[in-house]
Order: sequence, then structure tokens, then C-alpha cells
Amino acid sequence: MAAEEGVASAASAGGSWGTAAMGRVLPMLLVPVPAEAMGQLGSRAQLRTQPEALGSLTAAGSLQVLSLTPGSRGGGRCCLEGPFWHFLWEDSRNSSTPTEKPKLLALGENYELLIYEFNLKDGRCDATILYSCSREALQKLIDDQDISISLLSLRILSFHNNTSLLFINKCVILHIIFPERDAAIRVLNCFTLPLPAQAVDMIIDTQLCRGILFVLSSLGWIYIFDVVDGTYVAHVDLALHKEDMCNEQQQEPAKISSFTSLKVSQDLDVAVIVSSSNSAVALNLNLYFRQHPGHLLCERILEDLPIQGPKGVDEDDPVNSAYNMKLAKFSFQIDRSWKAQLSSLNETIKNSKLEVSCCAPWFQDILHLESPESGNHSTSVQSWAFIPQDIMHGQYNVLQKDHAKTSDPGRSWKIMHISEQEEPIELKCVSVTGFTALFTWEVERMGYTITLWDLETQGMQCFSLGTKCIPVDSSGDQQLCFVLTENGLSLILFGLTQEEFLNRLMIHGSASTVDTLCHLNGWGRCSIPIHALEAGIENRQLDTVNFFLKSKENLFNPSSKSSVSDQFDHLSSHLYLRNVEELIPALDLLCSAIRESYSEPQSKHFSEQLLNLTLSFLNNQIKELFIHTEELDEHLQKGVNILTSYINELRTFMIKFPWKLTDAIDEYDVHENVPKVKESNIWKKLSFEEVIASAILNNKIPEAQTFFRIDSHSAQKLEELIGIGLNLVFDNLKKNNIKEASELLKNMGFDVKGQLLKICFYTTNKNIRDFLVEILKEKNYFSEKEKRTIDFVHQVEKLYLGHFQENMQIQSFPRYWIKEQDFFKHKSVLDSFLKYDCKDEFNKQDHRIVLNWALWWDQLTQESILLPRISPEEYKSYSPEALWRYLTARHDWLNIILWIGEFQTQHSYASLQQNKWPLLTVDVINQNTSCNNYMRNEILDKLARNGVFLASELEDFECFLLRLSRIGGVIQDTLPVQNYKTKEGWDFHSQFILYCLEHSLQHLLYVYLDCYKLSPENCPFLEKKELHEAHPWFEFLVQCRQVASNLTDPKLIFQASLANAQILIPTNQASVSSMLLEGHTLLALATTMYSPGGVSQVVQNEENENCLKKVDPQLLKMALTPYPKLKTALFPQCTPPSVLPSDITIYHLIQSLSPFDPSRLFGWQSANTLAIGDAWSHLPHFSSPDLVNKYAIVERLNFAYYLHNGRPSFAFGTFLVQELIKSKTPKQLIQQVGNEAYVIGLSSFHIPSIGAACVCFLELLGLDSLKLRVDMKVANIILSYKCRNEDAQYSFIRESVAEKLSKLADGEKTTTEELLVLLEEGTWNSIQQQEIKRLSSESSSQWALVVQFCRLHNMKLSISYLRECAKANDWLQFIIHSQLHNYHPAEVKSLIQYFSPVIQDHLRLAFENLPSVPTSKMDSDQVCNKCPQELQGSKQEMTDLFEILLQCSEEPDSWHWLLVEAVKQQAPILSVLASCLQGASAISCLCVWIITSVEDNVATEAMGHIQDSTEDHTWNLEDLSVIWRTLLTRQKSKTLIRGFQLFFKDSPLLLVMEMYELCMFFRNYKEAEAKLLEFQKSLETLNTAATKVHPVIPAMWLEDQVCFLLKLMLQQCKTQYELGKLLQLFVEREHLFSDGKED
Repeated sequence: MAAEEGVASAASAGGSWGTAAMGRVLPMLLVPVPAEAMGQLGSRAQLRTQPEALGSLTAAGSLQVLSLTPGSRGGGRCCLEGPFWHFLWEDSRNSSTPTEKPKLLALGENYELLIYEFNLKDGRCDATILYSCSREALQKLIDDQDISISLLSLRILSFHNNTSLLFINKCVILHIIFPERDAAIRVLNCFTLPLPAQAVDMIIDTQLCRGILFVLSSLGWIYIFDVVDGTYVAHVDLALHKEDMCNEQQQEPAKISSFTSLKVSQDLDVAVIVSSSNSAVALNLNLYFRQHPGHLLCERILEDLPIQGPKGVDEDDPVNSAYNMKLAKFSFQIDRSWKAQLSSLNETIKNSKLEVSCCAPWFQDILHLESPESGNHSTSVQSWAFIPQDIMHGQYNVLQKDHAKTSDPGRSWKIMHISEQEEPIELKCVSVTGFTALFTWEVERMGYTITLWDLETQGMQCFSLGTKCIPVDSSGDQQLCFVLTENGLSLILFGLTQEEFLNRLMIHGSASTVDTLCHLNGWGRCSIPIHALEAGIENRQLDTVNFFLKSKENLFNPSSKSSVSDQFDHLSSHLYLRNVEELIPALDLLCSAIRESYSEPQSKHFSEQLLNLTLSFLNNQIKELFIHTEELDEHLQKGVNILTSYINELRTFMIKFPWKLTDAIDEYDVHENVPKVKESNIWKKLSFEEVIASAILNNKIPEAQTFFRIDSHSAQKLEELIGIGLNLVFDNLKKNNIKEASELLKNMGFDVKGQLLKICFYTTNKNIRDFLVEILKEKNYFSEKEKRTIDFVHQVEKLYLGHFQENMQIQSFPRYWIKEQDFFKHKSVLDSFLKYDCKDEFNKQDHRIVLNWALWWDQLTQESILLPRISPEEYKSYSPEALWRYLTARHDWLNIILWIGEFQTQHSYASLQQNKWPLLTVDVINQNTSCNNYMRNEILDKLARNGVFLASELEDFECFLLRLSRIGGVIQDTLPVQNYKTKEGWDFHSQFILYCLEHSLQHLLYVYLDCYKLSPENCPFLEKKELHEAHPWFEFLVQCRQVASNLTDPKLIFQASLANAQILIPTNQASVSSMLLEGHTLLALATTMYSPGGVSQVVQNEENENCLKKVDPQLLKMALTPYPKLKTALFPQCTPPSVLPSDITIYHLIQSLSPFDPSRLFGWQSANTLAIGDAWSHLPHFSSPDLVNKYAIVERLNFAYYLHNGRPSFAFGTFLVQELIKSKTPKQLIQQVGNEAYVIGLSSFHIPSIGAACVCFLELLGLDSLKLRVDMKVANIILSYKCRNEDAQYSFIRESVAEKLSKLADGEKTTTEELLVLLEEGTWNSIQQQEIKRLSSESSSQWALVVQFCRLHNMKLSISYLRECAKANDWLQFIIHSQLHNYHPAEVKSLIQYFSPVIQDHLRLAFENLPSVPTSKMDSDQVCNKCPQELQGSKQEMTDLFEILLQCSEEPDSWHWLLVEAVKQQAPILSVLASCLQGASAISCLCVWIITSVEDNVATEAMGHIQDSTEDHTWNLEDLSVIWRTLLTRQKSKTLIRGFQLFFKDSPLLLVMEMYELCMFFRNYKEAEAKLLEFQKSLETLNTAATKVHPVIPAMWLEDQVCFLLKLMLQQCKTQYELGKLLQLFVEREHLFSDGKED
């Protein structure tokens, strides 16, 4: 149990646990125990230390004893049959006669006491009975003490030095001593405890602690006795905790049932009582007895103590004097020597509990108290028993100060509750200290749980043991938690991590103990502090040094749970270098120790062992790094250099240091002083590569380095030699010589398998790669992932390269393979490979994919590479993520529609095997859509029409409404939201109603409820009271709709009236009384008319009526004071008591009034007894058809009314029905109404709803709303600007702006100019407020509104922004803004003067030929609306490219018109743009492009055959033939090649022209022959295709042009040599044409 002792010391060194440490638990195995022995133990066990043994009572009553000594380790055990009730190990602490044979006192079934002695030597466990005491003998001992009781119960309180304290019948203490031989048992003391009579039978638990006996009674009392003489010391009333807790918490305390057990701390400060309700109460005894001093019965006065010295000591002896001074009133020390002072301090530290707190403990008056360290029961006087009174006086006063330092000052009671969800079967307190309490509790089906309760912070921490664990009780002062697990005896530590514990154990224990624990628990080596290493070196403890170095291996080596390569992948080189640098102080310490001890003869042996440990550690670190790291980067190399420097330094201390080469001859060159090598003569005849190959193959690398050093060759360096060796390996692999390549790698120290795999995966040589793939596949070196990668690369090459063969003569492969760090360098190669066009045979290159690239591609990337080359029929086998991303990125709308169509039916009865597409989900669409926003919205719209929405849109209701607005809005016949549910569980109707309420959309909500006929019956959301309270108008709307649904129910009208009143009285609940209190008397009476029973029932004030209609008559009288007649009618004057009041109603009162006739009015009121049969049976209202027809004055609301209320659809409908249908001039009427709507919008520009309604109304009329939108935006900018810069009220500023807008609508020029000035100032101010750069594209976009305002009102365009650009010399923004908004050239030129002189000159030259353009929108419209004939007759020529392109869209024959303009403007780009238009002739575009690209004289010659105008000319093959011959005659082949590449990139004439250039300009007849051969093949293909499809350029025409070119080439030859080469070339291709035209 050495490990246990070390563990205990380290655990105790940790001190008390703080709050932050409560979250850490460390279980550790101390002693392994066989499973067979574990199975025979009971539910709990007791541990005995020195020597170690374990005892446990089984359920059958037998006693199992298990030896834990190092020799047995759980193997030795014995079983005592019993049956036994109780047992106790002998407490041997501080025993005068230590023994190796532990003793045990057991209580038998018949109250028989047995003392067993166990022999634990040599792994045995033999039990011997030393003494036994029967029940009769015990009874006789009691009777001899004059105590007449019958033995009914017995409990062993203590067993120490053959003496035992017995608790008999819960009231008698018997102190006996067992003899060592056959003598009889002696009684040391026996007495009866002075317990109350009613408490004797209620004792449930006892504990003996330091000579004080604590007795727990079920009555709620703890009785405290001195076991030496039976003195009644104190008692504790447990019922007081309820009162104290109630006073502290100001609430009713939690109910705690009866108590079951008791545990007291060794320092007697804290007592923990466990209740049967699975809770515990902690009591601070010091605080308790200070709060209740009357409960402390034993009190001693210092003056009463007898002053006498120890026996056998002379009175004049200083010892006697010092003893008596302790009993004096004042503190004084006689012996002032330093030794006496140290002894006094030592005594003070031992009893620090008293002196630190400066508070006397409650047990200070007990003379016979035992020391916490001792285990005996001898009487001893403690130091605090003799505290001088001058110190005692101040102790009680510091109580509050002392407790103020704790987290909960002054609390003596603390309660712990176990969760009700985890009801324990048994809760037991194991140990208690002044700070914590340790519990074990058992839960059904879960086993035991250890709980640590922090008494200061009230925090709990639990640790589950499982079902197969046994708690172990241990004696001692330290709070150690032992437990028997499946593996053996374990210790549970709270508040410590593994590394902290091992560090403390290393300091307070030994390295061997730490190493044993780590091995036993399977822990990795933890980080050990350097001061532990320093202490180990100083004390010559090699085991500490060894453990320190082993602990540092964790910094570089992986844990046992992961592979080494995985760790090095994740461990960055930065971290590795940092760990090495952190190790430098330790390595310096080791080197210093080796150096110092090496020079001392007596320390040689220690130095050698320390050197061996250090070198082994360093070599292993470098070895592990190079094994698992393929190549070193900068940081790894630095770390290796550091370790190597220490190796080089330490190697000088080795005994057998290899100073010379082993195979070198001791012949030295005079100059070099380098040893010669035997193979020098042979190697001199070989090349250096052959020398290196021979040296590597024959393991002669050092000799080769020496040889090259003599010749001063760079290969003398190992790095250079290894590099050449790797090149030799590559050369051998190119020759398929795998055997020699493997041998070279092996002898150079490489892992052959790893290097071959590396070469295979990084080489760009296809032959080597395929060769290695075959070799490594045979040896099964590839993982499954690598096999799949190889198959994928072959598939990619097959799809992208096709049948192309590798040209080894042209393509030369490098002699190296690509490094892993250089992936990014080859990205361009991969891009060019993937973008390769199979038709471009001329520019085809041989690109290969490096296997390592593909190894890093995930499945999605691989599928993305394959998808462009597969057929649509194979789409189903690919993942939906990759396929959806591919289709959307290419905007393949047709396939997307097909897939969505299948996705919408995939939940039908059709089988998934019949689908042509993979399974599509909403998540795939949401996360993998790569198209533009337009197509994305189209896709989502199509899905939404079928009820499929994205989760992100469903979570954001505004986005959801936006999506619905794109597919028909929220009001449509079939709303695709049947399955919509919010997080709160609301349906779409409820959520939309809430949305309308939050945004005050009353009109929309009214229409929505009408459309879907929603009512509280089919939509309970409408009845939510919290919504009615927050939005009174909503309740009124719901109640009014209820009235409309049932006109005959007056209760609905009553409720609607209350809802109306709630709007008027938002502060109180709407009722008739509240209306009267708020002064709405008439409204209250009107509401009462529709209440059940009418006014009379309200006035009668019946008690059972609803409080909403209940009215106090006095309140009603006071409210009717302004209406005396009505008050008199409702409350007539009281008659004498003898006369009964008249039995009349209000209807009788108004019967005589004209024109009221109660018999025909108020027939719907039940109180009207005068009504006749034909009277109104329901409440008449203003919308009743009869009343409307007879009496109503009908006013027709026109469109302006609805516009003012923000309802454009109603305004448009009203205009159609009332005015447009009857109008004879509808166009004029629409224009007139549009002007009125324009004026209404301007007058209410500050109200967005009216402005939006007017804009919508204009659009519905078919009129342009741009002018209204621009003017409203201008007005709001001006309003915001003036509000920021003027002190006037907002309403005044708004009215002034509205007045100016009304004049703007009338067309006043002065007002328009004023608004323009204000708009310019407001725009500058807005740019400044937004912190936008004054001259930028963002500010220019804001000035677009100013330009638009000027154009709409036919004003000169604002030049404020251009002027600022000119002043700032920002010519780029100046040109962009003026060009973008089409400023007049004169205006632009006038602003050039603001630029600097240099820029002025440039801009004047640039604007010299600037044409004039329309200056207003009206002019622009006139130009755009001109017919083609007017444009042709115009003298003005268009030279602006943008103007030409805009005009092009208006022309019927756009491409032909562009060609004409291209000839006019000499702009070849227009012919290219013309070819992009539908129906364009490529031949015409090519002719125009060539004509406009060459010089004027060449173009004139090429167009000399055209008789008519070039503008009306139609270009054809005849024109192209003339151009062809003209340009070739002038050797303008470059222009022809470029033109054909643009318009006829597949034409065979390109090959002929390239052949022409190769012959005439480059004299490369070999390449020309290849081009001519390729032309012949393409011509044959063209002839074959011409039989099926009519080509654009006929083959006959091609042959004519080629014949002309061949003849021209012969004429253009300058030398006979050129002519001969051409003739030879043509002769070899004698059958160039099938019809023999070349002849």
C-alpha cells in the first residue's frame, strides 16, 4: 500500500476544495482485487491500514476478510462464518507496540465478543481467535458494577490497545480491557448515561469522537456525554433548525422528516444529521452553542481549578512553574529561550483551529478530550483548557468578524436535499470535516453514488459508482473516499485533475509511486514540473529523472487511442517547435548535471546513467519525428536542430565515442587530411551517378562521401547525395526496374512502401504511375480510399482525354515528383485540363491528374468533375447535392424543371426505381443552388406553387409573405399553406392576423377575414384576450363581424358597443360603469339599450347580473344630471311609503309623446309590453334596405375618396363603374383623372400609403407613374433636409413644401427652379449624412434623381455634381456621369474650365469631335420615335457606339443595319455584334469585318467590283472570294486567319492559311506538311457531311480558293530553294483533292 500512502499524502496536501474546483473528480485504482473475491463481499466494507486489510459483512452474517498487502494483492482471504452483527478493526494509530498482525473485534449473534488476529505474511490471511467473551460473562461484568439490567442491545464504540468501549441497552457505557493471556476481562469503568427517561427507547444512532459520545434520539435531540466519567456535557434541539431557517429565508422551510443517522467531524465543529426524507442537515456546533448557551451544560471557571503540579515533580522545578502558569489569569512564559519559543509555536500550529479563529470552541471545558491525532482514551488536558482570561475575553467579540469572511456569515444550520427524481434507497454520511461532508447513496437500478457537499458554498458534486461497486469505510482524520470497483480498491478525489494530483504526488511522494499509479490506471505520462526534475537530480533519484523524461514524451508522441500519423497531421509544426523550446531549460539542467558530475570521480556512475537516459530520450524524439513525418518544414527543422545540438554536446561524454571511420585506411592526404577509401580506384573509372548507385547498393555511403570530398564534389554532402539517389530511383522506375529502385530506397534509409506510394501519388509521369499502381496493387498496399481514388482518376482521364495517345518525344517528364506543399502551383494545370476542348486538336496538350490531387477531393468535388462529361441518363446515380449545384450553376432550366416535376410527385404511389433523377430535398435546394437570383426565385416560385417552401423562408414570416406575393398573394382561391405551422403551433391564418395587428394593417385584415370567412367559430385565434387588450380596434372589428353574421342577437351588439367603448377608454376595462365615470353618458345608455333586459333591468340593480352591465343607480343619477328629463323619467320622485309606485316603464312614458309610438317601435326589446305583432322584430339600422329606400340621403364616393384612404383597387373599380363606362372620350378622361391622382399624391407626399395608392392607381389606368414617384421622392428629400437645417415646426415645413408641390403640378417654372435648388442642397446634405464619399459612384447614383427630375420637368440638366467633379479634377466621374445621363456636349464643354490646365487640354481634345445629342427626354423620345426613312434623310451622323446599339434595337433588320453602320463608322466590332443577332449571315459579317479591318487602299481594291452602294449591297461568296484573293496577293494572311477564327473557326481554310504562313514566313515545311494532311482529312469529312446537310460554304468554293492559294504560293517564292521545297511538298500530297484539281 505504498501507493495508497503516497496518494493520501498528496491528496491531503491539496488542502480544502474551493468553489472552482468542485467540478473536477478523479477516480484512481490503488489495489487490484480479483473478481472472485469481489463477488463474496457484502454491500459495504471497512478498511484497515498498516497492514492493509479489508473486512465486509455479508447478507448471511459471515465476515469476509481480504488481505491487501503487497504480497497478496487481493489473493489472500478468509471467511469467518459467524453469524456476526457488527465488527470493528483495532485502531493502532500512535500505538506503543506496532504489530504486523491486525486485530478485529466482532459482535456475534448472541452478544458474544470475539477478538480475531490475522496473519498476513507471504500473501496469506490466517485468522486466530485471541479471546472470546460470552453474553453471560458480559452480563456478570455489568452486574458486578451494581447496575442491574438485562442485556438487550450492544454496540461497539471503540477498540484500541485491547480496550473497548461498549454501548449497552442504549444507556450504559462499559469500558473493558481484554487480557493478553488467559486472565479475566477487567472493567475500567462502567456508568449509566443520564439520559431523559423518555429518550432511552428512542435512541437511533451514536458516535464516539475524541472521547465525547453523541447520541441521536428520534425525538429530535442530540445528547452529548463525556465517556470518561459520563458527564452530561450538552444537548442540541434539532427542531430549532426550522425556526432558524425560516428567519433567514423569510419563508416556510422545507419539511424534513425524522432523522436516521449522525456523523460528527474530528474537530467537533460540525455535525451532520441524515433524515429519512433523503436530506441532510449540517450543524455548526460552535455557532449553535453561542446562539444557545443554555444548551451547554458543562461550564468550568478557571479560578476554580486546583493549582497543583504534576506528580513526582518538585515544586521549585521550572516544569511545575510552567504547568501552574497555564492556570493563571494572565499569559506569561517563564522560559524565553529560542527552543521554548519554537516548541510553543509548534504547539500552536497543532491546535490552529482555536488560535487562527481566535474563538474558543464549545468543548473547551472538557478536561478529558482526546487529541484528534491520538487514538487512545487516556485523559489529557488540552491547550485551550488553559487559555488565559485576557485572551478569552476578546475571543467572543470577534465572532461576527470571523464569520463575515465566509460566504454565509452567522448560519449554524445548512440543509442538503437530494433530487426527488432520483429517490435513494439509503443515504449515509461517510465522513465530515469543517468544510465538506461526504455521502454515499444508493439508487435503484443505478447503484451507489458518491456525493461531496461543500458546507461553505452549499454546492454538491456527485460521482456515480455503478451497480457493481461497494463503498468502503475508513478510519482516520483525512477525508478519503475509498470504493471497491470491478477492478479493485479505488480512491475518489474531488477538486483535483490527474495532472495536478500527480504533480503533488511527485513532490510529496516518489516517482516510482507515480509511475506505479500511472501504469495501474492506464494513464499516459503527464507533464511533470521542472522543479521535480531539479530535486531528483540533486538527490540522485534516477527514477524521478526517468519519469520526468517519460512524461515529456507526451508532448511529441500520440496517445494510445490514436495513431501516430494522425497526431502529426493534427499537431502543427508551430506547436512542435514551441514544445521543444519549452523543453530547453530541462535539457540545460540535465546537461549541466552531466557535465558537473562527469568531472567528479565518485559521480562517474551517476553521470553515465544520467547521460544514457538523456541521450535515449533525445534519440527517440528525433526517431519518432522522422518516422511519422515525411518532410520537415521550417519549424520542424528548427526543433530537430535544437535536439541535435544537445546530442552533439552530450556525445563528447560517452566512453566509447566513434572518433574515426571504421572502414577508413590510416593514410592521410597531405593537403586534405582526409582518409582514403578502398574503392577509390574503381570509382574513378565511373561517372558520379554510377558511383552513387554503387555506394548505395553496397551500403558504402560514408565511403562515397569521403571519395567525393577528395574530389571536392558537391555530393560529399549527404543531402546532395540522397537527392541524386532519389533521381536514380526515378530513372529506374522509368525503366520499370522496381527491384533496383526498392533496393536504393531501402539502403538510403527510406521506407520502401511509403516512398513508392509517395512517388505513385505525386508523379506526373503516366507510365511510372500506372506501373507503380500495378505493382502496389499486387502487394495490396493501397487502402480502399486510395483504390477508389485511382479508379476515379482513370475514369476522369478516359472521359476528358478519350483516345488521345501520349507523345513521349514532345512531352518530357520531370525527374522529380511533386511535393505535397505545392498543390496550389498546379491549379492552373488542372483548370486548363478541365476546360480542354476536344475539337481543338491543334492546341491539344497532354495533361495528367496527379493522384494526390484527387485524394484530397471529396465525393462532391469528384462528382462535380464527372458531371460535365456524362449523359443525362446517368444523372440518377449521382448525389443530388452535386447534380443540383451543377445544373443551377449552368442555368440548365429545362433539366431543372424536369427534376422539380419529378420531385413534386416523388411522394406518390410511383416507385422510386422508376424515377430518372436522384431524390431531391428542400435542404439540397437551399444549400446547393448556384444560379443567379432571378433563376433562384423562379425555382422557388415553382416549388411554392405546389406548397414546397424553404425552411429559412418558413421561419421568417416576412420572407414567407414575399414568396407568396410572387405566386398570387395571400388572397387566392387555393392558398398553398395547408401544412404551415409556426414554432408556437399557429396556423397561417393566425400568424397572418398577428402580422396585420403588429403592422396596423386594418383594411387588409378586414378584407382577409371576409375573403376566408374567418370567425371565432372556425378560427379560435380571433378570441385571444391578450390581443383584444393590446389592440382594442381588433376586438371591435371581430365583434362587428359577429353582429353582421347574426343581426337578431342583441347581445352581440352589446359586446360590440363595449368593444367600441374600449377604444374610447383604453385605460380601464370597458363597462357601462366605466363609460359613466369617463363622461360618456349617452354611450352608456345606448349600450344599455342592447343589454339583456334593457334599461329597466339595469336600473333595478339585480345582484346576479354581469359586472359589465351592472350600474350603481347613484352613479347613473349623477351622470344624468345634465339631462333632467331623462333623469326624471328613469328615476321618478319617491311617493309616500303608504303609496306603491306606479307600475310603468319608459315605454309608457313616451307613449304620449309625438311622434314616438311604442306599440310600433322597440319591438325587439323584451321589456316593451306595448309592442304589437307587426312591429319591428329586429333592431333597425342605417343600412336596412327599407330605411335606406325611404329616408336615406345617398352620397356616392368617387375614386378620390378611396385614394385618400390608401385603397387603389377600390378607387380603380369605382372609377370604372361610375365614370369610365359612361364617358364618350375615355382617353381624355383617363388623362384628366391621372392628373388628379398626380395632384393627390403630391399633396399627401408625406403619407406613404396615399402615395403608393396613387402610383398603383396610375399604373392601373395604364399611365406612367414615374413623374409622380420622382416628385414624391424629391419632396421627401427636401422635407428631410429642411427639417434638419431649420428650427421651424415639422407641420409648418411640410405645409410649405406641399404648397410648392401644388404650384409644381400647375407647371410654374419659378417654383420648379426653387425646388431644384432645394433638391441639390438636400442631395449634398444626404450624401454627407450617409458618410458617402462626395465624388464616387454611390454619390453619382443619388444624383440620378436630380437629373431625372430635370428631364421630367423639361428643365436644363443640373450641373452641380459635374462642377464639383471638375473642381476636384475627377475626370473619370465627370465623364461617366455626363455620358450616363446624356448631357448636352455644350454643357459638358462649358465645365472643362474648372479642371486643371493639363486635364483641360486632354478633355478638349477628347471632346473635339463630340456630336450633339438630345438634351431632354422629349427630344430623346422624338429621336427614338423617328422612322428609318427620317433617320436616313437626317444630315446628322451617329458616331456614338451606345446610340448605334440603341437605334439597332428599333430596326427591323438589325444585323444588316449594323453591318451598314460598321462600314460607315469603320468599326469592325459592329460586325462581330451583328453576327450574334438572330438570322445574321456569317459570310456577310466576315466580309464587312475584313473590309473595315484593313487599310483604306486595300479595302477600296477589294470592293472595286461592287457597282451599287455598299449600304444596299448584299455580301456573298463572290465578294468573299475577291477579298480572299486581294488580301493573299498583298500577303495579308494574318487578317484572314483572325477573321475566319471569329466567324468560321471550324473552316478547313484555317489549316491552309496556317500552312501558308509556315511555308512563306517560317520555312517550317515539316509542320506545314502536317497541316496540309490535316486539311485533306477535314475536307473529306466536309464532303461526306455535305451529302446530308447543305453547308454554309460549299466544298467546291473551298477547293477553288485553295487552288488559287497554292498557285499564288509558287509565284511568291523568292528563291529556288523555297520553290523546290514547295514542289516537294505538293508532290507528296498529289491527291489533295478527290477530283484532281491540284493538277
